[in-house]
Amino acid sequence: MNNLNFLSEFGLNDIQIKIYRYLLNYQFGTIEKIKEDLDYSYAQVRENVNLLEKQNFITSSEGKPKTYFRTNPKIVLTEILKKKNNKILEKINDLEQDLKTIESEKGICTRNITFYHHSDINIGLEYIYNLMGKTENEIILSSLPPSVLKKLERALYRAFLKGIKIKLYYSKLDFGSIENYFGQITDILKNINIEIIEISEKSCRFVRFNDLIVNEGVILIDFYFNSVLFIEDSCFHFNGFYMPNIAESVKKMFEAKTLLKSVEINPDPVQNVLDLIKHQPDIKTRELSIKSSIAGTKLREILEYLTDQGLIKEEKIKGEIGRPKKVYSIIE
Repeated sequence: MNNLNFLSEFGLNDIQIKIYRYLLNYQFGTIEKIKEDLDYSYAQVRENVNLLEKQNFITSSEGKPKTYFRTNPKIVLTEILKKKNNKILEKINDLEQDLKTIESEKGICTRNITFYHHSDINIGLEYIYNLMGKTENEIILSSLPPSVLKKLERALYRAFLKGIKIKLYYSKLDFGSIENYFGQITDILKNINIEIIEISEKSCRFVRFNDLIVNEGVILIDFYFNSVLFIEDSCFHFNGFYMPNIAESVKKMFEAKTLLKSVEINPDPVQNVLDLIKHQPDIKTRELSIKSSIAGTKLREILEYLTDQGLIKEEKIKGEIGRPKKVYSIIE
């Protein structure tokens, strides 16, 4: 087993790391067995397995004595990292707002200031994820590299679940060597309700970046204007700001282009899942996944959305050995 000391950065102490390593190696164990093998007191093991279970590192059976099982480390640690990143991003946003307030009090105009300006693609994407999470009305995209659309797909999917209107404009003139761009983007965005519009003119414009002539694609998120600089499937730079007038004029410019065809992808996974639960009360997650052909994170997002909307209820099945099973029913 690789060194797990890095788990201290996730808040685990030495005893918890050793217990977790034990369960990773042996897959399961009781408090008594862990106590004997690791030479800790019963109280030490009980206290720390309870803390590990609260953080979803492990799960337990309902019987006596309880048996503790490892959960998928990648899923658990990824979720914890997301929460930490969200908290850090909130602090960064709070700091930005504080600076705006201070500058405004000093008489510095803060209207329409630059929102971000990054050649670090990951940081640029984080800003866009954050903006898409706060979208209230619509998202409009021009031709973007398939590699970027793949990275935006999850954020666009969440916006779709919220009922946000999404459009993508593209032209065959935007790419020289990418074959069947329409086929690629429809495959990437097949789970999202989106209108894909082909126009005869370029949907991007040429700009100079570091002595290169590149395409400037656009992402309009409500009144935020975001540009993406790229050549074919390689992305170089993100930049953007809050500018209602420019965003509105760019939107009108797209609408004035020569329309070649418009295709609407209109999947309805939310209604599909809701109908399955209606017709089969107390349906298990696994069966929902098989019947809806939706798996993993996307199914969890839909179930969380329906639960938050008060349309369904989630219950755990008691008495089953292993990881707790969940069933879903309609709230009458």
